[in-house]
Amino acid sequence: MRQGGRSRLVLAGQQRGLRARVGQMKRRLCWGYASHVDVQLDLEPAVWLRSFHLLATEDPSPDPVQEWGEEVEEGAVYGITLRREPVQEPTDDAPGEHQLAPSFVQYRTCRVRRLKAASLNRLVTNLLDPAYQEQDFVPIFLSTYRTFTETSTLIELLFQRDDMLSELDNSDCRKSSLLPLIHTWLEEYSEDLWDGPLHRPLRLLSAHLLHRPAFRRLARRADTLLKRFQSEECSSVGRTTPVGEPAAQEEEEGAGEEGQEWENTNELGDFMDFPVKDIAEELTRLDAGLFVRVVPFQCLGCVWSQRDKKESRNLAPTVRATIAQFNAVTNRVITSLLCPPAPPSPDQPRRVPPGPAQRARVIEKWISVAQECRRLRNLSSLRAILSALQSNAVYRLKRTWSAVSRECVAAFDNLCETFPNENCVLTSREILVEDGSQLAEDNSTPRSPKLCTVSRHMNTTGGIVPYLGTYLTVLTMLDTALPDTVVGGLINVEKRRREFEILSQIRQLKRCCSQYSLPPHPHIAPWLQDARLLTDQESYDLSRELEPPVDPCSTPPGIWSHRLISKNSPHF
Repeated sequence: MRQGGRSRLVLAGQQRGLRARVGQMKRRLCWGYASHVDVQLDLEPAVWLRSFHLLATEDPSPDPVQEWGEEVEEGAVYGITLRREPVQEPTDDAPGEHQLAPSFVQYRTCRVRRLKAASLNRLVTNLLDPAYQEQDFVPIFLSTYRTFTETSTLIELLFQRDDMLSELDNSDCRKSSLLPLIHTWLEEYSEDLWDGPLHRPLRLLSAHLLHRPAFRRLARRADTLLKRFQSEECSSVGRTTPVGEPAAQEEEEGAGEEGQEWENTNELGDFMDFPVKDIAEELTRLDAGLFVRVVPFQCLGCVWSQRDKKESRNLAPTVRATIAQFNAVTNRVITSLLCPPAPPSPDQPRRVPPGPAQRARVIEKWISVAQECRRLRNLSSLRAILSALQSNAVYRLKRTWSAVSRECVAAFDNLCETFPNENCVLTSREILVEDGSQLAEDNSTPRSPKLCTVSRHMNTTGGIVPYLGTYLTVLTMLDTALPDTVVGGLINVEKRRREFEILSQIRQLKRCCSQYSLPPHPHIAPWLQDARLLTDQESYDLSRELEPPVDPCSTPPGIWSHRLISKNSPHF
């Protein structure tokens, strides 16, 4: 019988022994989930169990992974964790036997070693050691090795180590573990071997491969890659940017040249005549094409943080191209609101700027474009449009915003509120906290601590363009918070493992970008790029000309609305 959260079992009128009756009681208890059970036994006078509390079986189980300590070897430091795993029940039981057995789970404790720091020679040794079974170690190494060594140096060390292993094992059936490593390197990380115009690392690799009969097929693959690099160089003759860098970089540099007019070369009416869907599709097509070409290594904090140095002008070209496109979209939103349309000919006088009602219609149009970008899952242009509308130069136009319809304002507020949740991948705290149990939970392989909406979208059909600034910020924080080396000058493998978590998501998102199939809109692309990149001060001055402040001391450039998704400048 059950009464609320309390169960009562009555065992009476049975002639079997006490053991059988208690066993029957246990089996019955497995049928329910009562937290308190009363048992009444109608037997001879004696000492009997009257009631007991059932243990809560639904409570969270203890952490299956526990940090145990470290092991220090020559040139390496390993983190040791103890992992509790359930033991699989035997499958050869007689029919029905498992139903009579008591319900319990057996566990065993496994000792897991995870490399935390090592010298370069030790890393190379582990790469070619078949017994070293740490999952994802090869992609972690290939994704980050250029942060602590040169490509040519690594090639020499790999083949030296492989030759040493061949001397120790003279058997003809030995299969070199270097073979799959080089294959992965050439197929998935070929950008590492680019070093124009001579491409010394790739030529060095080809020379080593040709001297080994088992590597002849890979030698042909390396030769094909070299010819592709040379062909790209020939096609880039006359360009001012490095090979593989889209023309957006040139546009970014040219946008800041002095003497260029502020006026748009197209009339305001042209933008209002463009269909919202066409604008969003063209933005998505351009953004996806640039993100597909992003080299994940160039996003690392130690690389991207050097971008402002004079000698690093051509550093991270694929990332710069993506940022130039983001800034171009942001700038186009601002100029479409602040800059008056250009006259049909230079001889005609400058046109009168549109009034608040006309500017309100432009804002409504951009909000509609942002909604369409969200539908297309283009988070890059979505962020660019929101940042532009939230910039101080645009948001301070009170008379303009008062003419915007309530429906559009509500849609704008909703986009601003939901964007951070849709775009975030890892929270800063979760990626920076060293959690050994988290890293060892799945065969000592780190998994993303918190997958948000963007990562869930990767499991669905269709494309998605993320906002690259999120990843650049997290990778920069990682580079700042964690040291490159630890005591003894050993390479901090834990840092590279965390960086790989972000880089692997960028690679997955690049594959998602290739799923788009959008028609080009050639009449929109030139309009998007045809405007001067205004500074924050220039934008604010134009805004004051359109709507002078009532109180000269009010609304300084540093004041921002509660709707802002970031306190930073709208530009990268």
